Amino acid sequence: ILPASTEEGKLLKKRYAVFNFDGSLAELKGFELKRRGELELIKTFQSQVFEHFLDGSSLVDCYASVADIANHWIDVLDTRGESLDTNELVDLISENRNMSRQ
Repeated sequence: ILPASTEEGKLLKKRYAVFNFDGSLAELKGFELKRRGELELIKTFQSQVFEHFLDGSSLVDCYASVADIANHWIDVLDTRGESLDTNELVDLISENRNMSRQ
């Protein structure tokens, strides 16, 4: 039995992604991508990770593909977005506070 958290009395939030056989996302639970009020940068990162999660024919290929996405966004953060135009950068660091359901 694996505990949900190393701290007694605290549980981690349930997070999972379920893919259809065609590679499309069937269900997504607990990720910022689904929440209102989260930074667009986080949503964009997670969206890109999920798009590449089934790449390759092995776990190593999958990890390499997802690592490329993560490395890109680490570079964006390390350079403080200097490769992005100002409008794109502002959009990425802004919260989406739209309260209507889409």
